[in-house]
Amino acid sequence: MSEGETNIGDILGGLMSTVAPMMTGLIKSILSPEMIKSVVGMIPDVLGAVVDAISSIDLGELISSTIGAILPLAMKLLDPLLDMLGPIIEKVLDMLSPVIEIVGPLLAAVGPIFDALKKIVGPIIEALTKGLGALGSSS
Repeated sequence: MSEGETNIGDILGGLMSTVAPMMTGLIKSILSPEMIKSVVGMIPDVLGAVVDAISSIDLGELISSTIGAILPLAMKLLDPLLDMLGPIIEKVLDMLSPVIEIVGPLLAAVGPIFDALKKIVGPIIEALTKGLGALGSSS
């Protein structure tokens, strides 16, 4: 290799010697006790936001409205097939009708169960987030 040409190793070596101190400083600041303490301090807030988001969801209503929206759409999409297989599918739907009559009230009954579960689990999670907050602030 002639004197005017630059070796790729020289370029990478120069780049590494320039970047290495910056990366070392960045890693040290990320792993500093203050940074770790601030990240740990955010955990109770994040858990609290998750609990609030989960507790605001009414699962019974969500499932009921989803099924109520999907069934009519599915029936419209299946019309050509229903025309071809009408008699057979009519018998199957007649057999499924009692099941659908049971599932509707069952979904309505499941909603209050999830509400009760939310009332039981919610305070437990809230206590855990407060405990984590106390641990984060005491360090």
